[in-house]
Amino acid sequence: MAALFGLLKYTAWTYLPGLATQQLLSVVHHAYPRVLGRPPPQRGTSDYARDYRLTYLFVVISYLLYTFYDAAATVEPNYYQILGVEPTADENTLKAAFRQFARRYHPDRVGQQGETLFIQVRDAYEALKSPVKRFAYDRFGPDALEWSCSTLREYIRHGLMQASGFYITSVVILVILSTSGRSGPVAYWRYLILALTAVYEMLYILNPSPAPVSASSFSSTLFADPTAAAHTSLFSFLWPRRVAYQHVRFLHSLFVLASFALSNVVPALFPAPTPEMEAQHIVNEAQQILLQSRAISHEATAQVQTLLHAARNTPGTTFPFLGALPADDGDTVSGALVGELENLLVETQMRADGGPLKSAVENAVERRKRERERWPRENTTRTATGNLPFFGSDSSAQQAETTPRCLS
Repeated sequence: MAALFGLLKYTAWTYLPGLATQQLLSVVHHAYPRVLGRPPPQRGTSDYARDYRLTYLFVVISYLLYTFYDAAATVEPNYYQILGVEPTADENTLKAAFRQFARRYHPDRVGQQGETLFIQVRDAYEALKSPVKRFAYDRFGPDALEWSCSTLREYIRHGLMQASGFYITSVVILVILSTSGRSGPVAYWRYLILALTAVYEMLYILNPSPAPVSASSFSSTLFADPTAAAHTSLFSFLWPRRVAYQHVRFLHSLFVLASFALSNVVPALFPAPTPEMEAQHIVNEAQQILLQSRAISHEATAQVQTLLHAARNTPGTTFPFLGALPADDGDTVSGALVGELENLLVETQMRADGGPLKSAVENAVERRKRERERWPRENTTRTATGNLPFFGSDSSAQQAETTPRCLS
C-alpha cells in the first residue's frame, strides 16, 4: 500500500500541476478587479500567459517542497533509533538499550501485536554485535543481514551489485525518454544528476570518513562517518541519528524528484518559442538584413559619386569629399569613360544575344586563340633550322657559326 501511494505521488507530477494551476489561476483572476482594480487578462494574450506561467511555477515549487518533506519524513527508522541509541554506540550501550527495549516491548507485556517488532529488534541486536554485520547494515540496510557473506569484501561486492540495479533501471528509462523525444532540453541535467548521485553513494560506501586524515574530502560535503565524534555534514546535521543506507535511499528519492521537477519547471521558466514567435524572429532578421543592405548601397553610391565628381572635376556633395577634387581635364576623362562604357555594353550585348552575331564573336575569339598558339611553334621551328629572325645580317650568322668553335 505504501509503495502504491509513493508511485501515485510521482505519477501526480504528470497531471496535478496543470489541473491545480487552472483552478488557482481562476481564483487569482476572480480577485483581479478587487485587488488590482482592472479586469483579468483575456485568454491568448501575453498577460494571461505570464499569469499562467507564474501560477504554474508556484504550484510546481509548492508540490516539490511537499514531496521533498514527505520523502525525508517517511524514511523508516533504523535499529539504532528503535533502540534509542546513537549510531556510534558501542556493544555495552547496545546491550543496555536492548534490555530496556525488551522490558518495554516484550510480547508478555504488550501482547501478540508486539511480537513481530520484538523478534525483528532481537535479531537486529544479535547482528549488530558483529562488527562486520554492523558495517554492512549501516551501509546497505536490513537486507544486508540476510546475505550469505562473511567478510567486508564480500559485503561490499554484494552491496554494490545490489545498488547497481537502481542505476541500470534509471539509465534505461532515461534512454527510452531520450529516444522517444519526450526528454526535452533537460535530458543532459538528468544524466548529470544521476551521475552525481552515483558518485556520492560510492564515496559514502567506500570512503565515508570526513576526518582530516582522510584522503578524500569530497564525500564529507554531504555525508559524515557514523563512527565520527562530530557530525558536520549537511545530512548528518539534519538527521544526526540516521545511517548511510537511509541517506542513500533519500538520495534516490531526490533524483526522482529532481527529474520530475526539471521536466515541469524548466519549460515554465524557459518556454519554447511558438510559431508566432519564430515568425517574428524571421521578420526581425529580414529587417536587419534590409537595413544592412541599404547601408551597403548607400556606401557604394557614395563611392561612385565620388569617382564621378573626380572625373568631372566638380565639387563633391558626399562625405568625405565635400570640395573640388584634383583631376585631369573633365571632358577628356568623360569621353574616355563613355567610350569604354559603350564598348563594354556592346561586348556584353554581343555575348548575351544568340544568333549569327554571337557566333561571329565566338569564331573571332577562337581564331585569335589559334593564331596565338601557332606563333610560338613557328618561332621554335625557325630557331631549330637556323633561321633566326633576330639575327638577319651575315656578320651575325658568321658569329653564330664561329661561336661553337671557340667554345670547343
